[in-house]
Amino acid sequence: MGKAIYIGVTAILSLMSGFIASAEQSEVVSYGAYKEMIQQRKSEGVIELQTAIPVTDSYAVGAIEHGRGEITVLDGRIYLDYGIDGMGQSAHTIPQSEQAVLLAVSQVEQWQSVTIEGAMNQEDLYMEILGLAMDADFDVDKPFPFLLEGNFDQLQIHVINERNPAFTGHGGREKFYHQHRELRTNQRATVVGFYSALQQGIYTHPGESWHLHAVIEGEKIGAHVDRIVSGSNIRLKLPVR
Repeated sequence: MGKAIYIGVTAILSLMSGFIASAEQSEVVSYGAYKEMIQQRKSEGVIELQTAIPVTDSYAVGAIEHGRGEITVLDGRIYLDYGIDGMGQSAHTIPQSEQAVLLAVSQVEQWQSVTIEGAMNQEDLYMEILGLAMDADFDVDKPFPFLLEGNFDQLQIHVINERNPAFTGHGGREKFYHQHRELRTNQRATVVGFYSALQQGIYTHPGESWHLHAVIEGEKIGAHVDRIVSGSNIRLKLPVR
């Protein structure tokens, strides 16, 4: 569909920690691994943000080292939402030597868009995104980024704030990091999303294929999305291939 273009991120392999697919296979570069972070209780940074995030056309989701906050990048604009003060008032510049413990990055020069009509719960929304991606000739066995724009009936979001000493292991009641959580209803936002079916547990939770962050510009929020219910007429954007 349309003329294929190269969408990727140039990175020096020796600086990378984690998974990277070849340019021919994937448009997503990732650093760190969620599964190892939880199992081995590692919160140290694996990559400097200034090294990993391109200046232009960049999109990213991730976590700041030691779980001090969330990383979201929307069209090159940085949102570092530090959880120490709750949620919001994200920093738009990267402090010197700031690192990510987990990061997924893509560089997209051009998007194609389609309207998703009618409200959908999370499961139906994900199936709709996959169906529309396949209609656009995406190989959904491979990772890809996407955007969702509009008003959402529900957004359950959180921002992390450092290690939780009560954490006893994956599956326990306590989370690895403290979380400031909010449920937003009828919320206008832009969602930066990454899909990865065959690399679960790398930049997604084990057993899951999706990692989403919400940008709420008026409040300078860049937060992780735990649950999403779309409103009517949500705009889905996929990279031009």
